[in-house]
Amino acid sequence: MNCYIHPDREAAGTCVGCGKFTCTECTTVVMDKNYCPQCVAKGIPYQSTTQTNALAITSLILGIVSLPTAFCYGCGMIFAIVAIVLGFVARNQIKQSGGRQTGDGLALTGLILGSVVAGLVVIGGLCYLAFIVIMLLIPSGSDYSLLPGLLNLRFLI
Repeated sequence: MNCYIHPDREAAGTCVGCGKFTCTECTTVVMDKNYCPQCVAKGIPYQSTTQTNALAITSLILGIVSLPTAFCYGCGMIFAIVAIVLGFVARNQIKQSGGRQTGDGLALTGLILGSVVAGLVVIGGLCYLAFIVIMLLIPSGSDYSLLPGLLNLRFLI
């Protein structure tokens, strides 16, 4: 590859701002990154280019939404699973961005909230199934002193 300004010279690097190939004479190094003269003139190396990852924000929002909807006919579990997946994807994107994206804490919080809600829903579902099994195993009309009042709750199933 050749320099885009000096086509007769071999390119020494690629501009981080625009992707053009530059020779050693044209390359300006700012914070260990190569820039071409046009990008330096525009001030691109000196601009703050960090932004918060959108998936991290979405993961946090869905993690928060999954808390009050945890036992609402499975809605909380759906929000929790999506929050977990988006949290993992966002953290991966942030690590690969080289410091251009932030929001790792947001993604981690969404991931943790989603995991807690998913765990609570699974535990709650298992408790409900255990309750149903116990209710089905108790013969009707029997009097168990260990389980007072459970026979009166048979209407829940």
